[in-house]
Formats: sequence, C-alpha cells, structure tokens
Amino acid sequence: MLLRAVLEFVFLLLAARAFWRLLGGIVQGMTNGQPREVHAPQQPVPMVRDPVCGTFVLPDRAVTISDGRGRVHFCSTACRDAYRSRTA
Repeated sequence: MLLRAVLEFVFLLLAARAFWRLLGGIVQGMTNGQPREVHAPQQPVPMVRDPVCGTFVLPDRAVTISDGRGRVHFCSTACRDAYRSRTA
C-alpha cells in the first residue's frame, strides 16, 4: 500500500514536469523568447511562372531549358519533361 502511494506520487511528479516542459516549449517556440516582429523584404523577389502547371518559382531554383524564344523556367523536372513532350 505504501509502495503504491510512493509510485503514484513519483508518476504525478513526472507527469507534471513533462506537462510544464511541454507548455514552456510551446510558449518559447511561439515567442522565441522575444516578441515576434514581421519584416517585409527590402526589395521585391522576382519570380517566374511555370508554363505547365502555373506555379511561381524563384529563377535561381528553377529547372530551366532554352528554346528558340529564350529561357523557360519550370518548378520540377516532371513539368520540364511535359513541356518538352508537348512542344516536340
């Protein structure tokens, strides 16, 4: 009987500690220890549109090919291959 009471007490202590650590982590994650400030970029980021699916991508991260008219940007190799098969 005494052993059971001690085990229940230890379990309650561990559960309370886990709860408070979880709650503290959530609060810290939301605020990062400071009030959050949202900053807009100083300059606009130029993006290009994928002609197959219409997704906007950053030119430096896009998959590109050159056709007769210029450089064409794609979000993935699948869209690039679909464009090639459609224009071939």
